[in-house]
Amino acid sequence: MVVATGAILPVFAAVPMGRLCDRGRVPAIVLGGLAVLLGSALGMSQIESLLWLAMVNTVYGVGQLAVMLGGQALVTGMSAPGRRDRNFGWFTAAASLGQMAGPLAAGWAMSLAGPGELLLATGYAFYVAVAVTALASVMFGGLLFLLRGSGAVAPGGRAGEKSGRGSALRMLTDRQLAVAMLVSGSVIAAVDLLTAYLPVLGTRYGLSPGFVGVLLSVRAGASFLSRIFIGVLVVRFGRLTVVLLSTGLAACGMAALITVGGALVLVLLMVLLGMTLGLGQPLTMTWVVQQAPKRLRATALALRVSGNRVAQSVVPAVAGALSAVAGVAAPFALAAGLLALAAGCVVPFVRMRPRQP
Repeated sequence: MVVATGAILPVFAAVPMGRLCDRGRVPAIVLGGLAVLLGSALGMSQIESLLWLAMVNTVYGVGQLAVMLGGQALVTGMSAPGRRDRNFGWFTAAASLGQMAGPLAAGWAMSLAGPGELLLATGYAFYVAVAVTALASVMFGGLLFLLRGSGAVAPGGRAGEKSGRGSALRMLTDRQLAVAMLVSGSVIAAVDLLTAYLPVLGTRYGLSPGFVGVLLSVRAGASFLSRIFIGVLVVRFGRLTVVLLSTGLAACGMAALITVGGALVLVLLMVLLGMTLGLGQPLTMTWVVQQAPKRLRATALALRVSGNRVAQSVVPAVAGALSAVAGVAAPFALAAGLLALAAGCVVPFVRMRPRQP
């Protein structure tokens, strides 16, 4: 419940933030988001109650949204059309690296506290978050200094256009943009279900918690590697073909988890799922940017983020209800079905001539 509070406000705040980014406010959005993250980390280090934690986590969710959305808009503005897939791949690979390194740094900080001092140890972990956020703020300030006067941070971005009036919901009438959002939401929901229910599935297969942790680490590492080489894959096969194949193979991998239980097979499935699920987010970022009007690209990215947040709220709730009735296999079957549906919706566009960015 406390974790869910961080996803509530971003659903409603994403599109207004996207419009501000389209009007050239990317530096202010990112710096403001970093300031909010810094304050939230300090607030979480002084935990007083669950209510306090929920309130701070809500604010933290908005700060995280601002940094993420502003970063995506900045990557769009800095990237030539032919480089967007590669650059979004590197952008999300850096996020994956942070998600792998963060728990290690927090664990080290928590180990500095004495036995039984859980609150103190948790505070140390958040102090690490404060230090990392402060460093990120300094680095982003340096980036802004280097980019001063460039179109990447000026109003209208590379296109040099002002953001005109336009309905965010009207963009959803673009079938490709709607399908890109479906793919993105399905992929991120599948990752969440895999992370939440793999330990339960591991218990059914008689796996130790340590080995389940290794499996999740293998998936994260495979996602990181696939994102580094995403530009090569797109050049070789085409963006929508890679989206179709990665989503379809991910559906097969999720379905296979229900029927196989050998350690080696599970490791191989984690490699497959890591590589395929890792491609979905960066590729749909580029797809959304390509389909949206130039003056509304950040708004389109914000719509995609809102869709992701809704998927992360609704799909786990449905999975929980299904698992209570049908057992631990149900969440994986649900994820496989969503991914298969998303892949099927991509098929009509694979042979279409892509719109010029």
